[in-house]
Amino acid sequence: MLATLNKVVQAISRYNADRKHQLLAATASKLFLSTNSIIHHKMRSAVVRIPPDDSIVGIDYDLGFKQRYLQRDKDEAVSRVLTRIKLSHVDQKGKKKNRNRDQQQQHLRDANSMQAFLLDQYGNRIDDNVTNGEAWPQAKQLVVGDLTYVIDVNPPNILSLRLPDIVMDGFPVVPMLTTEFTTSIKYQWFIRSTDSNEETLIESNLVSDDTTQITAFIPKKEYIGRILKLVCTSYNEQHTQGSDPLIATATVTPGPGVCPFETTHLYTKKRLTDPDCYRIVSYNLLADTYASTEHTQKVIFPYCPSYALNIDYRKLLITRELYGYNADIICLQECDKTIFNHFYAPFMKGLGFAGVQNSKVKNAEGEAILYRINRFNVIDHQYASIANTLKTLEIFQQICRCPALKDKLMNRNSIIQILTLQPKQMENIRLIVVNTHFYYKHNASHIRAIQGYCMLKYVEEYCKKYSDYDVRILYCGDFNSHPKTAFIKLMTSGLVESSHSVWHEGGQEEFCENLSLQNNQKHISFTGYPKFTNFVVGFVECLDYIFGQPEHFQVEQVFPCMSEETAKIYTALPSVVSPSDHIAIGCDLRLK
Repeated sequence: MLATLNKVVQAISRYNADRKHQLLAATASKLFLSTNSIIHHKMRSAVVRIPPDDSIVGIDYDLGFKQRYLQRDKDEAVSRVLTRIKLSHVDQKGKKKNRNRDQQQQHLRDANSMQAFLLDQYGNRIDDNVTNGEAWPQAKQLVVGDLTYVIDVNPPNILSLRLPDIVMDGFPVVPMLTTEFTTSIKYQWFIRSTDSNEETLIESNLVSDDTTQITAFIPKKEYIGRILKLVCTSYNEQHTQGSDPLIATATVTPGPGVCPFETTHLYTKKRLTDPDCYRIVSYNLLADTYASTEHTQKVIFPYCPSYALNIDYRKLLITRELYGYNADIICLQECDKTIFNHFYAPFMKGLGFAGVQNSKVKNAEGEAILYRINRFNVIDHQYASIANTLKTLEIFQQICRCPALKDKLMNRNSIIQILTLQPKQMENIRLIVVNTHFYYKHNASHIRAIQGYCMLKYVEEYCKKYSDYDVRILYCGDFNSHPKTAFIKLMTSGLVESSHSVWHEGGQEEFCENLSLQNNQKHISFTGYPKFTNFVVGFVECLDYIFGQPEHFQVEQVFPCMSEETAKIYTALPSVVSPSDHIAIGCDLRLK
C-alpha cells in the first residue's frame, strides 16, 4: 500500500503545471500521511535547528541503529540534503568501509531509486529546488522511502545547567545555564537531607525573558548541610515544553557572618522615588582573571583564603552587596564578560535592572553599567579605546615626538564606556554615564592624566549630538589616582601645566617638553576623598570616584566609608567578608 502511494505521489507531481494534477498530488500526499500515521512503527522524529544569527541549518534524525546529525548551509538547495539523507539510509548500518567499486555503484543506484521529500503543514510537497533556509522552517514531515519523520523545528532546549560551587545560607544562588530557542524557563527548587531521598518542593517559578522576575534563590539557615536541587524546564513562545529538564544540585553551607557592606546597607534601605533623584554606585569587583592566578593567591593576597578568592564565593557576596544598595545606576570595573552575562545580569534583571558590558581591548574583563528599568529609558550606548581616542587629538602629534611615551600610551587597553539615559518624566534631560578604569602601574600618573584628558575630550565630542537637550554628565570608575595627582587636578581645576612635576614621573625617556592639558569644565568628586577605596597590604589609598559638575547635581547622601579597623580584621582586602580589594562607593544625587 505504502509503496503504491509513493509512486502515485511521484508520478502525479511531474504534472504540477496542471491545476487538476496539483490537487490530485496534494490529495495523494494527504492520503499517504494518513496511512503512515496508522503504521506508527514507521514514524520517527527529526530535530531541525535554524539559529537566526547563523548560516547553518542543523538536522538531527534517527537511522534506527544510530543518530545522525548534518550541518548544511542555509543557501544550499534542499535537494542536496535530501540526497545525502537518502545515502545514509541505504548504508548498511553505516558500514561503508571496504566497499568495492561495484558495491559503491549499487549503493548510489539504491539511493537514486529511493524517494525523499519534505511536506508542509498542509501535506503539500515542498519544492526540492528551494534553499534549506526556505524549506526547513515550513517543513512538518520528512519522507524517506517508507519512513516518515515528524519534524520539530527549533525546539526549546537547555544546553547546560550548573549551580555555583559554593552555596551559602542568606546569599543569592543564581543558576548558570545556556539555552537555545527558549523564551521562558520553569525553575523548581527542592531541598532534601543528605541521608534521604525524600525531597520537598520549596519554590517554583516560570520566568519569561521579557519579565523582571528574579531567577535567584536565597537558602534559609535551616537548609545548612542539606542538598539543594534545581530542576529547569524550557518552553518556547508557543508554551511548548522542550527536551527533558536538566537538574543541578549543591550542598548548602554556612555563610561568613556579618559583612562590612551590611553597615552601608543601613543607609540604603529605601529606594529613591523622586523623579529627579538617583542613587549612583561605582565598584571595582576584582576580576576573576586576576584573582584566580597562583601569583595573586600566593604573592598579592596571601592573607586571603583561596576559597574566598574563588569567583563562585565572591560573586555571592557581590550580588548580595549590590542588592542591598537599592541603587538606580551601578558602574562596575574589572567585570568579567562571561560572569556578567551568566550571573550578574540575570540576577540584576530580577531586581529590575538591565545593563551593558564592554571588555577592555584584547581582554576578558572590562566595564559594565546597570540601570533601573523603571527609572530610565536608554538613548544610546557607546564605548571606545582610550588609545584610539588619543590618535584623534591635537596633543598626539606632540606626543609622537617622544616614542617611549607614545608606546606606553598606545599599549594601554583602557576603554571609555558611555550609557546615555533619559530619566522618565524628564524628557529634556540626557544623563551621560561614563565608566572607565585607568592604567594601574606605579610611577604612571602622567599616563593617567593623559588618559583622563582623552576621556574628557571624547565625551565633549560625543555630547555635541545632544545640543538641544539638557545634558548632565557623571564620570565613574577606578581612576587609579589618589587625590593629589595630576588627573584629579585636571578634573577639578581644568588644567595641568607643562611645568607640573607629573611630566617627569616616567623619567627622561618619557618626558615630553611643553606638554600641558586643559579642559573647560570643572568637576567635583561627589563621593569626596575618603581615606581609602583600595586597601591591600602595603597600599592604602583613595582611587575611585564619581565626578560631575556641581551646577548640575546636588549631593543628598554619600555612602559611609569602611573604617581601617574593619578592613584590618582580616589583615586587608579582599577577605572572607569583603569580595574585592576595593570598596564600593556611592551617593544620592538630585538634579539641579
